[in-house]
Amino acid sequence: MKKTSRTDQQRDRDLAKLRDYVNQARRDNKRRLPPEVSLVEELGISRAKLRGLMKTLEKEGLIWRHVGKGTFIGERSLTTELTSMPEVLTPPEAFEARLVIEPQIAALAARRATPAQIEEMKHCLSQMQELDDFDQWAVWDERLHRLVAKAAGNKLLLAVYDTVRESAPSGMRNIINRVFSSATRKESNLEHQRFIEAIANHDPKSAESLIRIHLQAVRQIMFGDL
Repeated sequence: MKKTSRTDQQRDRDLAKLRDYVNQARRDNKRRLPPEVSLVEELGISRAKLRGLMKTLEKEGLIWRHVGKGTFIGERSLTTELTSMPEVLTPPEAFEARLVIEPQIAALAARRATPAQIEEMKHCLSQMQELDDFDQWAVWDERLHRLVAKAAGNKLLLAVYDTVRESAPSGMRNIINRVFSSATRKESNLEHQRFIEAIANHDPKSAESLIRIHLQAVRQIMFGDL
């Protein structure tokens, strides 16, 4: 059996000391660790050793580091990588996120939408019904879905909705352009009309169900059976 060197034993002790420090900071509801110079003094570990130990804890998911901002406790939140999401997400992933959040948003909108917001939704639909140009139709479609999210009356959910839509890969629009024929848009308009009516009738259960049916139909058109 291989013997552990004194150097390795000291590293293990230092690592345990740092891990205990981080875990205590987490229990104290702290979000970030002090600067390296403070940690070196508090823990009695050299800066060079501390940096090596930090890399170990980062691999374990106990901390994450942001150059110029400091060392944070816990795993790195994906919200810090939002600008790169369109490059790492696949179109099916992006659409799956819509299927998760939009039905619940529609249910809230059915409870909270004002008469003015409902009229705006109906106006969007009327514009979509008159348009043959796909690009113009898509603009009104996006506006309609965001109006529903806005009518839910929850700023955090609206921010989540915006994040999901803005994180869609660039290839998403190409797929939509290719598969959305005039007949497809006509059927989609009917689906929009049904969930708008449910929202106007303040029927959360129907609004949730109908927008889910709409999104599932769009996903089937875009990606087939996943």
